[in-house]
Amino acid sequence: MFLPPCGPNQTRIGISFPVPQPWANEIELARIGYGDEYAEMIPPHITIIGPTAVNNADLPAITVQLDNICDLIRPFTVRLDGTGTFRPLSPVAFIRVTEGFDECVTLQAAVHRGKLASPKRFDYHPHVTLAHGVPEPTLDRAEAEFANLSARFPVEALWLYHHEADGVWRKAIRFDLRGR
Repeated sequence: MFLPPCGPNQTRIGISFPVPQPWANEIELARIGYGDEYAEMIPPHITIIGPTAVNNADLPAITVQLDNICDLIRPFTVRLDGTGTFRPLSPVAFIRVTEGFDECVTLQAAVHRGKLASPKRFDYHPHVTLAHGVPEPTLDRAEAEFANLSARFPVEALWLYHHEADGVWRKAIRFDLRGR
């Protein structure tokens, strides 16, 4: 996982929505079994904005920005079906988002502005990470083992996460999708 440097008076945040139970537990245990070093630090989720260093003084404006966006975006449904990979660009095996993909893209484009605009390392592609930075055979195994996974759940809120000193990403602020 790429972590942008964090300067003095900055905080590292991410914006995503969590994968609910029972799938979250299944995915986390699999990631641990695959030897993914981030499995216990990053709960299963679909990223909207990846790790971003922001000025602490900008957090109130970011909160207002996210709240305003959530006024425009309605709750939606996500369906996870099958697997994919970002190889050879990145050593990642993932679960595919087959329903709610467009809504995730719209949400990401809306959020990736203002104080949250930053250079992108890759084009945005909604997914749930299964394994990252592990050997090729393990990535193949992760793809094979989750190829038949099918999960469907509502997305009713977006979360701002803080990257804590212990390396764990923790929920900080919930933003309900209200779509007025």
